[in-house]
Amino acid sequence: MDIDLLKTFLTVARLKSFTLAAKELQLTQPALSKRIKRLEAMVDSQLFDRVGNHVVVTEAGQLLQQQAPQIIGDIEDAVQNIRDLSGKVSGQLHIGTSHYIGLHLLPNYLEQYVDTFNQVDVNIEFIDSELAYERVLSGDLELALLTFPQQKDPRLVHELIWKEHLAIVCHQDYALAQESEPLKQLEHYPCILPPAHTFPRELFEVQLENAGVTLGKVKTANYLEVIAKLVACKMGWTLLPTRLLSPPLTSLSSEQYLSDRDMGIIYRTNKTLSNASQELVKLLKSES
Repeated sequence: MDIDLLKTFLTVARLKSFTLAAKELQLTQPALSKRIKRLEAMVDSQLFDRVGNHVVVTEAGQLLQQQAPQIIGDIEDAVQNIRDLSGKVSGQLHIGTSHYIGLHLLPNYLEQYVDTFNQVDVNIEFIDSELAYERVLSGDLELALLTFPQQKDPRLVHELIWKEHLAIVCHQDYALAQESEPLKQLEHYPCILPPAHTFPRELFEVQLENAGVTLGKVKTANYLEVIAKLVACKMGWTLLPTRLLSPPLTSLSSEQYLSDRDMGIIYRTNKTLSNASQELVKLLKSES
């Protein structure tokens, strides 16, 4: 069984689109369709039905969708375990990271890792924390670096690496900053937050609720760096890590007003990490 065929199948099943799957996998659509046809010939069953502009998995496809992650994980684990018997740190290291960590925190460690373990082929995927969480759970990723969720899944190990202080911020000339008690006036001004149902959004909402803040109008943007730019344009207020706080942004809250944001590494409790992954975990923990 060619695991690339299974990975292609899972991508199509997740995105419900051959076009989007081909784009994500950087394949031409004919090449992707050929892979699916090969897999269907191997299992002697149709795996997808077309419904309008989307595809849905058939009953056979649903069964394969349930079992494919385990098959892929078992094959990759076997290959890596054989390599690891030598004690060498080599092979593939495929990790997911949130955009914020990948931009601001991981580079401090990545150069040292690459220099030290130059026989490891490092592949980093920038994805949202909640998607990275699901992909580690499914076995699609061995490790991920992300903001921890409010409810931690017991099937995963959560290694705390970074704690960042959060602040309520706005433009220094924004009307809110001129209020005598700005923290009591927050609900009267628009707030810019990450999209709903994301780990950062859930964290920010809990932080604000614990601080007794009632939200008024809420706007959304995907990345904290984008949110910081919008707030710098006097479009509202937000919560930001203090490392993103620079003029013309100003903090409205004291250090005790909000709790810290916990970020770190996750991996499955029932999986032995490859030598390459173990060394990355060691490096991150030693420098934290």
